[in-house]
Amino acid sequence: GCVVSVNDTTMEMSEFPIQKDQDVPVSLVLVVGGIGQGKSSFINSVTEKNECKEGDTWGVDQTITKEVQEVDLKRKDDIITFIDTPSLRTLKSSPKFQDLSKTGFHAIVIVCSVKSYKPGSPVLQEVNNLFGDDIYRYALIVLTFEDYLSDSTVEEFLKANTELKEFSKKTGDKCIAFNNSLENGSEEASEQRKRFFVYLDAILRQNDEQPLQRKGACAQCCVRLCSCCRLCLTWCKQIINGDR
Repeated sequence: GCVVSVNDTTMEMSEFPIQKDQDVPVSLVLVVGGIGQGKSSFINSVTEKNECKEGDTWGVDQTITKEVQEVDLKRKDDIITFIDTPSLRTLKSSPKFQDLSKTGFHAIVIVCSVKSYKPGSPVLQEVNNLFGDDIYRYALIVLTFEDYLSDSTVEEFLKANTELKEFSKKTGDKCIAFNNSLENGSEEASEQRKRFFVYLDAILRQNDEQPLQRKGACAQCCVRLCSCCRLCLTWCKQIINGDR
């Protein structure tokens, strides 16, 4: 069977009998961005839930999201856990973020608002500082408030924002527009959800489902994952968190 190593202790998978509903791979998707960029409303839209508190805050530079919050989306063959975050300035000091960083993230969604994005925004550099150059393999840029593009295209918006365009190129042009205001369940909302998951699933496959850790992340609970499946990661996370 597959072998995992946690804190220098080697254990066979067979030692951890689990229930059927736990035999599902879990992907952690970190959602980051500046204040008022639409992170929470994006998560609510893509999960078709209303678990993240929303509000118009970009004009007053105050965040509504105070703590790191997890929202699970159960799909047919896996679970996607979206992680809503406060501003990047306070993220590194969050105990919950530090804990999640121990196992790493399978994708990073960088949310930028078409409505309020400003050239020279420090967000992209802050994300790079947090994860290093490996970020480009895991990153997907989501341009929220697509309706503010009016008659412009995503390409034209990127052309007017050089830093964002260069970052997008390094990700392999993984950048999509997203309309937060569409009604959940509508045909348009369903189509943009499908489009988002096409990009997200491509990132998960591209990286062989191995998580990205932030620079300088604590290695004391380093886990050696088998290459056959992400289930090992899920089990090890449960072991580390004391759920087993």
